[in-house]
Amino acid sequence: MQTSSKAEATGTWFGWADAPRLSLADMAALLWAERMLVLTIGGAICALGLIAALAAPKTYTARSELIVRMGEEYVYQPVAGGAGAGATPDMQTIVNAEMRLIGSGAVVRGAIESVGIAALYPDIAASPGSDGRKLAAAERAFAQHLTVETAPQTPAIGLSFEHRNPETAAAALNALVQQYLEHRREVLVGGEFEALTQETSDLSTRAGQATAALSAFLTEHQIGDFESELAALAARAGDIETQLLDAQTRVREADARSAALRQRFNSEPEQIELYQESDARRDLVEAQMQRERLLAAYQPDAMPVREVDRRIAQLQAFLAGGDPPSITRRGPNPVRQDIASQLYAMEAEARAQRGRETALTQQRTEVRGRLRAMQALEPRFRQLQRDRSTIETNAQNFAARAEEARTRSQMLGRATDNISPVETASAPTQGKSLRWPIMIVTLLIAGIVALAAGLSRGLMRRSFPTPSAAARALQTPVLAVMPRQQQQKQPKAKPEKPQKAAGGKPELTIVEGGA
Repeated sequence: MQTSSKAEATGTWFGWADAPRLSLADMAALLWAERMLVLTIGGAICALGLIAALAAPKTYTARSELIVRMGEEYVYQPVAGGAGAGATPDMQTIVNAEMRLIGSGAVVRGAIESVGIAALYPDIAASPGSDGRKLAAAERAFAQHLTVETAPQTPAIGLSFEHRNPETAAAALNALVQQYLEHRREVLVGGEFEALTQETSDLSTRAGQATAALSAFLTEHQIGDFESELAALAARAGDIETQLLDAQTRVREADARSAALRQRFNSEPEQIELYQESDARRDLVEAQMQRERLLAAYQPDAMPVREVDRRIAQLQAFLAGGDPPSITRRGPNPVRQDIASQLYAMEAEARAQRGRETALTQQRTEVRGRLRAMQALEPRFRQLQRDRSTIETNAQNFAARAEEARTRSQMLGRATDNISPVETASAPTQGKSLRWPIMIVTLLIAGIVALAAGLSRGLMRRSFPTPSAAARALQTPVLAVMPRQQQQKQPKAKPEKPQKAAGGKPELTIVEGGA
């Protein structure tokens, strides 16, 4: 619909863009006038969206679920000391750690290698490039299709994996769970065993070196057993000291006894009278002895016996009147001889004890010198012994811990009680695709673009779709509506705003309209 008035004569035009207000009816009329354009654009976009929806692949989602419980691998066990032993993190922290382990690159790579890149992503396997680049691309694609989720305050982890092939999706998810269980054992327990074994080996080597250093030290100083030799030297020094004191005491005792014996020896005479005897007494004894012999052969009243008795009586009578000595014998003094023997023995004892004292003094000097040398070497020996003992103790402790870690690792390798699969992945029977979402989004985009195109083209035209729109735009009443006639194209002129007639009265407007 076009306008004709005095403004037509002056070459001034009004269009839809000059309308001060737009109503829904005006917009609907405008879109109806541009219906061909709207339908064309909307149909084209819908056709493209339909093609994209039909070409969208169908994917299958395999699902699995794990239950996480507190395990002994999360119990804190200090390497040295016992401070903080037995501490455990909260359950949510453990679940978060397990989720990070599931989505780690090592687990994803292990799952991809287990299933195979060609089975998971044939297009990536067929693409040019190195194996490393292919594996990296497969990891990115796997991570995009993998979903790891959990609910707050819930010790459960849900896993899902999307793939075009349902069997491949289930196999990939099961391989991921298997790789995760193996990897977590290596991370949480397996590494400790290797570290402890390596430390035990290093400590054993150092212990051997410490033992060799101690042996070289003992060999250099000609020591067999330092402890025994040191104790023996100390005991020997004490024994020598005791014996030396005993020898000195004996020397003094022998000297004192020798002096006393020499004084007594000097006071004793060299010779003394041994005995005195007479001939009468000797004859009396001989007669008595003869009588005894005769009694063996004769009777007491026999003549020979009576003769001997008479003689004995005479001798006794003679001796009864006094026996003058006739012979006096002298000889060495036996007391002086005995004292001399004791004196010589004491002098010999004194000389022996002096020799013993000299020998013990020399031995004491030697033992004390050796003992001082051993005492000077003792700090070095103690240091070497302490180093060896410390290293051997640490080696034993680390060996025991390594064996304990190996046992724990084997136990976790045989059973993972704290990680229990509630549901293993199986091949899904129903798949999903993006056909309906693509179609809905396409319809929305087609509608928006078509409406925008229709409104834009209508706003750029120099005509009005309805008389009411013309009246609002020109602010004049519409008196008549005439059918549109075919006219030659006129040169374009810049549209001008309508002017009001003098006196403020609007000019008459004739509207030509037609479909």
